[in-house]
Amino acid sequence: MKYIGNKTRLLEYIYESLLEDSVPIQGVFLDIFGGTGSVGRFFKKKGMTIISNDIMTYSFFHQYVNVCLNKLPSFAALFNGGINETINYLNNLQPIENGFVFKNYAPSGKYGRQYFSDINAKKIDAIREKIEEWKCEEKISKEEYIVLVDILIDAADFVANISGTYGAYLKIWRSMALKPLTLKTPDVFDNKKQNAVYQEDANNLIRKIKCDILYIDPPYNERQYAPNFHVLETLTVWDKPVLTGKTGQRIYDDKKSLYCLKKEATEAFKDLIDNANSKYIVVSYNNEGIISRESLIKILESKGEVIEHAKDYRRFRTEKDNEHRQYKQCDDKVVEHLYVVKCKSKIKDRNI
Repeated sequence: MKYIGNKTRLLEYIYESLLEDSVPIQGVFLDIFGGTGSVGRFFKKKGMTIISNDIMTYSFFHQYVNVCLNKLPSFAALFNGGINETINYLNNLQPIENGFVFKNYAPSGKYGRQYFSDINAKKIDAIREKIEEWKCEEKISKEEYIVLVDILIDAADFVANISGTYGAYLKIWRSMALKPLTLKTPDVFDNKKQNAVYQEDANNLIRKIKCDILYIDPPYNERQYAPNFHVLETLTVWDKPVLTGKTGQRIYDDKKSLYCLKKEATEAFKDLIDNANSKYIVVSYNNEGIISRESLIKILESKGEVIEHAKDYRRFRTEKDNEHRQYKQCDDKVVEHLYVVKCKSKIKDRNI
C-alpha cells in the first residue's frame, strides 16, 4: 500500500538502532500510529507480541490482517471452505455496470474522476457488493469480512491512477492503473503470540495500555491522512456517502489529527508521552516535521535519557515543486530522526 511516511525502507535501520542501544527485542511492541502496519509486521517476525492501532478504518483492516492474524480464517461456508477458492470466485465475477465506484471514481462515470479505469471500477463494484452481500447473509464471519475487504483494498490500491495519495488523480494513465484488478491471497505470518489491533485515537488509547516498546510514528506535516486516502476509507466502510469536490471527498471531521496542526501538534505529543506506560519509547520523526527537534527532545527527556539517531533517505513525494508547494530540500532528501528513550519509571498495571 502506497502511504505517506511509510517506514518500509527504514525497518532495518530502526531495528539496528535499537540493538545498538541495547533495547531488548522481546515482550509487547505497541505501534500506536500503525499506518500500513509495516513496522508492527517487522517486529512480529522478530518474535514480539504486537499491539497496533490507527484511527482510519482501511488501516485498521489492513493491520488486522497483516499484523494481528496468525492464520487466515477458514471461509467454511463458502465453496467447501478455503481462501483461494473464495478469491478465485471473486476474481471471476462479472463487472457491475453503473455501480458506486464506477459512478464516482471512473472517467466514464457521472463525475469523470480518473482514479480507476472503467473496467477496474466495475470489477471493484462487483467484488465489494458481493462481499457485503455475504456479510448481510451471514455467510462469512466478521474476521472473514475484514480479510476480504482488505484483499480488495490492497488490489484496488495497486491499480489506482495516483502518484502516491488520493488527494488527486492523475490526468494521464500510469501503466499500473491499466492492468486488470486481481485479488491475491495475503501472506500471513504466525508469531505464536496473541496480537491485537485497535481503531482509536492514539492519545486515548495510550491511557489504557502498557507495553515494553512504544513505537511512535505520528503524522509529521499538515497533510491529513483522511482526505489523502479518502477513496480507500470509502471502499472499506462502504457507506456510499455523497461525495464532494473535484476529487470526490467524503466528510472527515471525526478523523482529523491534531498532529497535523501546527498549534496543536506539540501539546498532543506531550500529552501522549506524559501518559505513556512502557519500558522504552522509540520515536520516528523527520527534519521537516511540525514539531521542532528541540521540543521533541525536551518532552522525551521527561521520561529518561534520550539517544538520537539520524539517517538521510529519499522523501515520499506526491508532486513536483510548484508555486503552491515548495519542499524544504530540493534534492528530495530528508533526515529521519530516531529517538530512543529508556524510561525511568516502572510499568504500571493497566487493563484495556
